[in-house]
Amino acid sequence: MRRLILAVSLIAACAQTAFAQTAFPMLMSLKPVAVQVGTTSEITVNSRYSMHSAESVLVTGGGVLGEVVPPDVKKDDKSPNVVALKIKISVAADALPGVRDLRVVTAQGVSTVAQLVVVEDPVVVEQAKNDSVAEAQVITLPATVCGCIEKAEDVDFFKFKAEAGQSFVFHVRSQRLQDRIHDLQAHSDPILTIRNAQGSTIAAADNVFHGDPFLCHRFEQAGEYLLEMRDVRYNGNQYWEYAVEIHSRPFVRSVFPLAIAAGKETKLTAIGSQLAASGAGFQPALELTLPAGLVENVPHGINRLRLPFADRPSNPVATYVTALPIVMESADDNNDAAKSLGDPKSEISNLKSQISIPCVVNGRIEAPGDVDCFVFEAKKDDKLSFEVKARRLQSELDSTIRIVNDKGATLAENDDLRLGKRGSQDSWIETWTAPADGKYVVEIRDMHLRGGENFVYAIEVIPARPYFNLYADTDKTNLSPGVNGVMWVKVERKNGFTGAVQLHVDGLPAGITAECGRILPDKSVDGCVVFKATPEAGRAVAPLVIRGTAVHAQADGQMIELAATAVPYQETYNPGGGRNHWPVDQHVLAVIPPHDIRGIKLSTTAISLKPGESKTIDVTIDRAPDFKANISLDVTMTHLALFADTLPPGVTVDGNKSKTLLSNGATQGTITLTAAKTAEPIERQLIGLTANISLNFVVKTTFAAEPVFVTVEKP
Repeated sequence: MRRLILAVSLIAACAQTAFAQTAFPMLMSLKPVAVQVGTTSEITVNSRYSMHSAESVLVTGGGVLGEVVPPDVKKDDKSPNVVALKIKISVAADALPGVRDLRVVTAQGVSTVAQLVVVEDPVVVEQAKNDSVAEAQVITLPATVCGCIEKAEDVDFFKFKAEAGQSFVFHVRSQRLQDRIHDLQAHSDPILTIRNAQGSTIAAADNVFHGDPFLCHRFEQAGEYLLEMRDVRYNGNQYWEYAVEIHSRPFVRSVFPLAIAAGKETKLTAIGSQLAASGAGFQPALELTLPAGLVENVPHGINRLRLPFADRPSNPVATYVTALPIVMESADDNNDAAKSLGDPKSEISNLKSQISIPCVVNGRIEAPGDVDCFVFEAKKDDKLSFEVKARRLQSELDSTIRIVNDKGATLAENDDLRLGKRGSQDSWIETWTAPADGKYVVEIRDMHLRGGENFVYAIEVIPARPYFNLYADTDKTNLSPGVNGVMWVKVERKNGFTGAVQLHVDGLPAGITAECGRILPDKSVDGCVVFKATPEAGRAVAPLVIRGTAVHAQADGQMIELAATAVPYQETYNPGGGRNHWPVDQHVLAVIPPHDIRGIKLSTTAISLKPGESKTIDVTIDRAPDFKANISLDVTMTHLALFADTLPPGVTVDGNKSKTLLSNGATQGTITLTAAKTAEPIERQLIGLTANISLNFVVKTTFAAEPVFVTVEKP
């Protein structure tokens, strides 16, 4: 994971103005969506729900600062509907190019995420009329062209000049910028076309980086040319922004080898476009040396690095930095498992394909139909994991791997892996158990039997180890003095780990406390953290890091400590209704002024249940004046199968004895908890009791009560 730095604004002391507006802003687009390094520019943030109380801007990644431009509103308008807000973006000259998460902080809370692109060339914004060849907008290259496929059948044209023999890359970002946009249910599918002055097509690109086009074209004749941007289906949407980076510099897509040893000088080949000049144009690859110092202090894992080209650093490139031994694919034939194993019927025994565990294997599927095989030895009941890192590092490989024994039988096979709630076209055989002592083969190929220069891969082969992953829902917590906030955390246990996980929070601002719960040793039980702001907290905004720690007993009785950092997920709205998730860079906590719910009072914060017993928590809501909307009470957050159920096993909410819907301004409700007769004993399990206000079919604004602890007594 790349290291992220958040530009944080601490806001002035809490104003006592009451806002009777439930919704936090849901950002839909940025116009233009790109900003240039070393400049200060103004962009417009478009949202659902008003941003009239916007106070600060948060941008991840370092080197980018945002400032709210106060909107023009009528003095007598108590609830102005500001859904287009101007912000000033200042980008440092050394800011890393790429995509950042951007949020707006308002009195209603932290907004959802929008995507901002940091680029190296001047930004050109689409003009009002460029929908035909005759109206083509004149641009000067290099540039980043920003526009919007704003309506059905919208086609944008840009006119530029090229010299004979000149080459340009055209790198489009559009569909990829929309994954994290909460309420953008339909996504763009852009296509890029290059035409000559007469309108004839000379080059085109569609899906290269997921649904976004990429094209490198050498212009044989000097003259004027046209760039055409549209949706491939001729659909449109007012939020379908795009950025097309156009330049003649080298563009590196990936490198070989993909895995790089931390702190060691590495010779590698950059793979991409316009990399090295030759008599006929440019070569698709360039050999260079990566200094040891460039990755000396880089965290292990996937990182974006700028390669040291002669005249200037390259565009950021994804690499895998590791401390494990690195093995390079042999130049000898390793396409056949039997030959690799030394089959006596085979003419070749490819001893160079043997690997020792643990290691990372660097290789490449050089040509269509190529298959790479690597031999390893294992003892009976050895547990091993084989993880391919390729597509996540912009390799073209759609890998599939399998484990083969000395008889040629397939023992395990995998195509696509899944991390949390998102999938990848990389492969992963996890916790494979060797059936007997002997030699085995791990085989890798492209799923569609393709191959070539950029079909590179790194296979991490390690003994399977117990560990766990954590996922936080959601990506933001809003609270105010008197009303708490809650965050839900889910665990994914791996390789024999079954224990409890204690949650922790780093980065709390002054005046904020956190009651950190635990995730019980039961896969059906989640955890939560309840945040509380003291009256002295003020208007704080801070990024948080959510961690988990655990202790695992190994088979030999040795105790080992385990730890993980939670990945925050932002909810997204699926077409037709439904809740999905997308990982974002950070979880942000904000203290906001008094809201629609001013307080939540409970009759008790400690429930002790005997098996078969029920007890009720009386809930009193302090509503803001004139706030009459429905409020729903909950402790399990079961709406649309979202997080979380923190109740001990065997404890449930008795819906028949609870009053959870408070309508028409009602302020009194109840939550009745029942322990099954078979419920196991548990001491003080933290649960989150919430009051929720629906914003739409999917999204709720959630407020939390004081921490509630549930105990199940021994029979």
